[in-house]
Amino acid sequence: MYFSAFPTTDFNGTTLLDITRKAKLSSVVEFDALSYMDYRVEEGEKPEDVAFYYYDDPTYAWLVLLANDIVDPYTQWPKTIFAFEEYLKVQYADKSGTTGDAVIEWCRNATIGANILYYQSHIDPDITLNRASYLNASNEARVEFYPVRVYEYEFKLNEQNREIVLINKSLAPYIKDKLEATLNDE
Repeated sequence: MYFSAFPTTDFNGTTLLDITRKAKLSSVVEFDALSYMDYRVEEGEKPEDVAFYYYDDPTYAWLVLLANDIVDPYTQWPKTIFAFEEYLKVQYADKSGTTGDAVIEWCRNATIGANILYYQSHIDPDITLNRASYLNASNEARVEFYPVRVYEYEFKLNEQNREIVLINKSLAPYIKDKLEATLNDE
């Protein structure tokens, strides 16, 4: 559905869809605060599921992605717990020196320092220290901070991806028409 709005181009005598075009929602139409609705993606929900539940049409998955400026749903959409742990196994195998489920255990292990990414303040979560700064801090200053390990850090990033916005469903047909016009005008 989304790509059907794209113009075609000629490449070596073959007519192809010109997928090099990209439009931001703000360039398609202007919105006010009532145009958006907060939504939390549940475990296992895909953009097509959200589009079906909210817009009554799974082909509006492109609008779910566009509204959240998601270009790559494989990395920017929330992973299921299984996919999340598979991602960790690949991403941290070298650093952990292990493979398979042992990587997950390494990511969570509270008795090692190698899986600590940074230290975060109990009082103000916006204040963080790298390992060197933490180790150079006084004992009384260290009490204010706790280690953020790989698993916790990656889990938090994945959970942040669950918080999305949806465009008011009454605007969906209008946005589709405006998007088609915008993509074909470039």
